[in-house]
Amino acid sequence: MTDPMTPAEPPLGQQLEADLAVTVLDVGHGNSAVVRDGSTCAVIDAAPGDIVQRELDRVRCNHIEHLIISHSDKDHAGGGPQILLDPLRTVGIAWFNPDAKKNSQIWERLIRAVYTRYRRGGFGGHQMLHTETPQTLYCGRARLEVCHPSFLMAGTGPTEASPAFGKLDTNTVSIVVRVHLDEEPAVLLAADMDAVALKHIQQNGQQLSAPVLVFPHHGGLPGKADPRSFAKELTELVTPRLVIFSIRGGLRPANPHQEIMAGVRLAAPDAHIACTQLSVHCHEEKQLVSDRHLAVLPAAGRKSGRSCAGSVTVTRVETGLRFDPPLEAHRSFVDGGAVANPLCRLPVPGPRKAPDTVRQKEVPDRT
Repeated sequence: MTDPMTPAEPPLGQQLEADLAVTVLDVGHGNSAVVRDGSTCAVIDAAPGDIVQRELDRVRCNHIEHLIISHSDKDHAGGGPQILLDPLRTVGIAWFNPDAKKNSQIWERLIRAVYTRYRRGGFGGHQMLHTETPQTLYCGRARLEVCHPSFLMAGTGPTEASPAFGKLDTNTVSIVVRVHLDEEPAVLLAADMDAVALKHIQQNGQQLSAPVLVFPHHGGLPGKADPRSFAKELTELVTPRLVIFSIRGGLRPANPHQEIMAGVRLAAPDAHIACTQLSVHCHEEKQLVSDRHLAVLPAAGRKSGRSCAGSVTVTRVETGLRFDPPLEAHRSFVDGGAVANPLCRLPVPGPRKAPDTVRQKEVPDRT
């Protein structure tokens, strides 16, 4: 049966320039997404490697309206310098927030790349990004809504102790973006937000609902919070019909965490779940799989033979959203025996039992 979110494919030869889409790229352990209206593009996070550049080449993008780096971790920021210093493309604004705690080579390279590109030209400069940013970020008919952090949290930045928030780490202050296509919510890119960030978002009244959720932190642990409760609460707020985990196959400790998956399944038992590559929870590390079910998109898992959904494009069409690869094709791959023990297909877990109460021995009243 055809998935209701997967209408018929467009006629052969439909022009690429008509596409209004978000592509969640398989970059291995990391996050990268390209938002585009035809060849008008924005890039949200840039993991190391050549996958983002290859996708920009594929869609003939010569100018990047917005380059958003959610936070300073290498798996989100490591490809930023390569994009900024590419002589074949111009860049509008690079958006990222300061991180005084980050003393890493990649963060230093990103800052120097901004400075170098500014001196070379073909660049609109750098700005901070938060929920109070006065400029509305557009990419053609796509709108990029900042859901987190607030100005107060972004301005404070990662710190051991702040009067307003206490300890803030890099993941807590990472930028969360909801992409609207033709003013309809489409994809929530949650970066590495944790439970502290989620509470802050709720306190500020930010809406998170979207048909597609790119789950934060690759399905890893959300700080000190209970992972199942965090995943359930976030998924209930987003109400997604598709949940994507951007992971590298074979990586240990294995993502997505089993309790994270349990929380997602509890909150959205009918949602389609797709990892970009095969988790070691699901498949033998050395057993390679075919990539014939994947979309014709750059994907890091092709070379390693660890593809699951690969790179996924979400396109706005008249009837709603279209997915490439179609959800039915991914479902057939997972359920057809190619994957040994798919974590996303295990029965929906029931609520955890409370521990038995230990009955204390009665003590006679001696008064």
